[in-house]
Amino acid sequence: MLRINLLPPYIYEGKKRFRTAAVWALVVIFVIVGLMMFKSKIDGETADINAQATAKEPDATKADKYAKDASDTNAKSAVVRGKADFVSGAQKYDTTTYQEVVSNVARYTWPRVVYSGINASGQTVDLPAFAPSLSDVGHYIMYMERNPNISRVDISLASIPGFPVEGGPTSIDGMRPAGHDFQVSLALVKPIAGAPSYPAGGGGGASAGNPMGGGGAGGGGSSGSGSMIMGGGAGVGKDK
Repeated sequence: MLRINLLPPYIYEGKKRFRTAAVWALVVIFVIVGLMMFKSKIDGETADINAQATAKEPDATKADKYAKDASDTNAKSAVVRGKADFVSGAQKYDTTTYQEVVSNVARYTWPRVVYSGINASGQTVDLPAFAPSLSDVGHYIMYMERNPNISRVDISLASIPGFPVEGGPTSIDGMRPAGHDFQVSLALVKPIAGAPSYPAGGGGGASAGNPMGGGGAGGGGSSGSGSMIMGGGAGVGKDK
């Protein structure tokens, strides 16, 4: 028996378009649902991260405060450490570097010559001195010229032989004993190392001075630093 389809073709095409539209609608719905679920997951993770960050903010604030306090303390202690280093360096300078120069000069000093001060700086040592006689001054020069650490000895006499001068060391009758004031200038073979400097912001830019000649934070000695040089008189200088 022969079957004949009398329905027009467009009826079947309409059914195909309906099924196709339905399939695409389902796809779009699945995509939208998936995006919503993904967005919900991302929102949850973001909220969790924000909550963790908020919980850690007090710790971060404390850490910043501790870091600032540590920096401030370090800045304040730097001044104290600088002062301590200066004191240590000044003590070492006065007891080693400077003291070696003083001891060396003392070893080659004629016993009858008396110093009233000392000022050592760089490559020069200046000393106001007193000797009972010109002979003692001569012996002093000869003794000091034997010093291997001295390259030149300069002497400036500042008194007239036998003339009494008021002031200074006195004898029983109130007059200064006969003798000669003279200024000594010694040129060192090796320069004296520089003294440590007082740290900036610690009360002035002083430096450690010599313990006998005054001057500088480490000085303050009992006599002036070469200020007793007197004018006039003859000068004696001799290179080794």
